[in-house]
Amino acid sequence: GRISAATIVQRLVDAAGGVDGAADDAAEGVNPANLRQRARTSGDVGVVVKGVDDVWIKLAKCCTPVPGDAILGFVTRGSGVSVHRNDCVNVPGLQGEPERIVEVTWAPTATSVFLVNIQVEALDRARLLSDVTRTLSDTHVNILSASVTTSHDRIALSRFTFEMADPKHLGSVLKAVRGIEGVYDAYRV
Repeated sequence: GRISAATIVQRLVDAAGGVDGAADDAAEGVNPANLRQRARTSGDVGVVVKGVDDVWIKLAKCCTPVPGDAILGFVTRGSGVSVHRNDCVNVPGLQGEPERIVEVTWAPTATSVFLVNIQVEALDRARLLSDVTRTLSDTHVNILSASVTTSHDRIALSRFTFEMADPKHLGSVLKAVRGIEGVYDAYRV
C-alpha cells in the first residue's frame, strides 16, 4: 500500500506529543526523526529538578549546557524537562510560558557525560582537520560530529561536537587546540 505524506506527518506529530509537543520540540531544535532514539537513551544527565523526584531530564542540544553554566528547566509536553543555558537563543521563546519554567541545579555524578560544541578558526592548510581531530583525540574527548567550511580568503571554520565527562577539562582542550599551527582561536559555542 501507499502511505500519504499527510499520514506520515500526522504520525510524526503524534510521536512528538501532539501539535503542542511538536511545537516544543521545534522550538528546541529537535529533529522529530530522532524521537524514538531520544526516548531510549536516558542516562544520568547530572541535573535535578528542585522539589521533584523521578522526572525524565534531558540536556538541550541547542545550547549543550555543562556544569558551571547558569541553567533553567522547561517542562516539555511528553518529554520531561529540557535543560537550557540561561543564554540559549531559545530561552526568550520558552519564557513566553513562565508556568512551564522550573528551577534546576547541577548534580553531576561519576557517570555523567556532557556534550560540548566548539568552533575553531584557523588559516586553511593541508592536514589542518587531521591535526585538530588528533589533538582532540589526544585530550581524551569523544568526537561525535565535525563540520568544516572554508571562506574565499582561506579561513577555515570548524565546528566539533564531542562528549566529555569532566567539563573542567574543557579549558585544557581549548588550550591544546589553540596551540595548533595556524589556529587563530577555539571557543565554545
